[in-house]
Formats: sequence, C-alpha cells, structure tokens
Amino acid sequence: MSDKIIIRVMNESDIPEALKLWRISFNAGFSTGFDTEESIERYLKRNPDLSTVAYTEDGQLVGALMCGHDGRRGSIYHTAVYPEYRGNSIGRRMEERSLSALRAIGITTGFLFISTKNPGSEEFWTTIGWEVIPTIKYLYKEF
Repeated sequence: MSDKIIIRVMNESDIPEALKLWRISFNAGFSTGFDTEESIERYLKRNPDLSTVAYTEDGQLVGALMCGHDGRRGSIYHTAVYPEYRGNSIGRRMEERSLSALRAIGITTGFLFISTKNPGSEEFWTTIGWEVIPTIKYLYKEF
C-alpha cells in the first residue's frame, strides 16, 4: 500500500473505478439505474473540474467525490474512501479541492447529501464544518 495519496480532478476515465467504489461503499443506498457511466459523464461535462478523486502513487483509486453547482450553490454527492484508507484526511482533502474549485467560479455556499444508512458519514462531515439543517427534508422523484 502506497503512503502518498494524489488528489486531483475527476476525469471521464476515472468513472468506472469511482462507480465501483460508490457501489461498494453505499451498497443498497446507491442507484445503479440512475448512476451510470453515461450520467456521471454528463455531470462531469456540466460541472467541469469540480469533482475529485484520490489515487495512490501506483494508480489505485482510493477515494471519489462528485461535486457540481446550479449557478448559486454547490452540491457534493457520492463521497467515499475505501475503508483501509480512511482516517488519513483523504475525504477532507477531496472536499477542500472541490470547494476551492467552487470558490474559484464564485460559488461560496453549498449542500451536501448523505444517506442516513451510511454510518459515520454525518459525524465525519460535521467535524469538518458542515451543519445538519433539521428543518429541511430532501425530496426525490424519478421522471
């Protein structure tokens, strides 16, 4: 296992490995019908240079974070790091890279979406400055 972790922009070539990580990490909480290579590719094109990946020196993807914006606020989805690499600030470094990219285009507020079925995720995000907003519910609809 390599100790050096490289944090960089997610490219289209990263999508298959990112999808594999997300499917493993989120298990039943991940929509394989909605989150396809094609839909993630469209998202990256719509939101260039905002999503982030983490790799070992020898080229193994160990983390992925999907980030975009609606013109007013940023959004972070699908953040995951393989369990054996957690606790090494990889999630935080990916978040910092993506937030820096949002700030560079004038976006300074955002939302983060987590699953209540993902143990530890709320604790992780709140310890790095994100707030739970108890008065907002996130609604979903396929159309």
